[in-house]
Amino acid sequence: MKKADSKILIVDDNAKNIQLLAQLLSNGGYNLEAAMSGAEALEWVEEYEFDLILLDIMMPGMDGFEVCDKIKLNKKNKDLPIIFLTAKTDVESITLAFSKGGYDYLTKPFNAEELLARVHTQIELKKSKDQLKEVNHWLEEKVAERTKELKESNEELAIAKIELEVLDNAKTEFLKILSHEIRTPLNGIMGGLELLKDTELPEETADFITILDESVKRLESFSLAALDISQIRASGSEILTMENLKVNQLLNSCIEDQLSAINQKNLNIDLSELPDDIYITGDQNFTGKCFTNIITNAINFSPDNGTITIKAFEKDDSIDIIIKDQGPGFPAHILRTRFQPFAVGKEHLDEIKGLGLNLAKLIMDAHVGEISLSNGSDGGAVVSLKFKKEC
Repeated sequence: MKKADSKILIVDDNAKNIQLLAQLLSNGGYNLEAAMSGAEALEWVEEYEFDLILLDIMMPGMDGFEVCDKIKLNKKNKDLPIIFLTAKTDVESITLAFSKGGYDYLTKPFNAEELLARVHTQIELKKSKDQLKEVNHWLEEKVAERTKELKESNEELAIAKIELEVLDNAKTEFLKILSHEIRTPLNGIMGGLELLKDTELPEETADFITILDESVKRLESFSLAALDISQIRASGSEILTMENLKVNQLLNSCIEDQLSAINQKNLNIDLSELPDDIYITGDQNFTGKCFTNIITNAINFSPDNGTITIKAFEKDDSIDIIIKDQGPGFPAHILRTRFQPFAVGKEHLDEIKGLGLNLAKLIMDAHVGEISLSNGSDGGAVVSLKFKKEC
């Protein structure tokens, strides 16, 4: 702001004082207006904006203090600097001048250089305050714009989240329907196959029936796994019926269900580190399915005459169960994708291991537990389960 752009109002009932001040300030390059009474000063302030007021205190009718009070009643003049002009030098008058909102004071007769210096200081301070206000206003506008953008973004995210939930629910419902529709005809096929297996048939036909029976069972396993996944994804932990479960009893039951496959490969199941006094809190049905899926994987990938080791031990805040086989271990893409459904290699597309691991992960999540995959230092796949002592 140039001096010529700075507008000063001189208020004094003495024409000679106004003339003297006007001459000094005009020489200083300031734009000036003058008023010879408080009432006239208020009219000027009401109509125009000033950068500074030089206000005489001792005036008839309305003194400078009263004029100052009335000027400051208007919010727009809150930061308008006022320099009081006074012949008084007592502390009480000076203190009152500041308490009324004065920014400075000059005693008459005043020194020209001192007057110009104080006027310049107050105008520069006002200019800085005005610039700061503009910056703050600009920042407030930017914050408001950014807040609006964030609000719109959050609303878009909320809509997208709802749409994803709708799609997820639709997918879950589709899996339920798919599983039901597959199982219905499967039951008829499996019943027919059982009758055929009890019938004397040519060897070639019997072999065909065996292949068909295995294929149907794999399809049934897929259907059941898909149904379990859809139920857990839809209901989470609400689907669980929690109870106190004996770990070795539950694992032995899962092993019993797999005895045929275990004997076919002549596998050794090492339970030497499976104590009979460890319990977990969980849903018997789903926890059993979790163990069964992991043990089934271990059996499928174990070499003939291999060993599957099952351990369980108690920690301060958890029960840990480890199932390790002597197979080739988890391939890199399985360790990378971990529990994504169908994350199996092409060579295993005839298996349901992708769904099995995904189901095991969902079951452990529902139990607020943990599951991790790794390969043993001496080879073989390792699956570690961690159940919290209190779910």
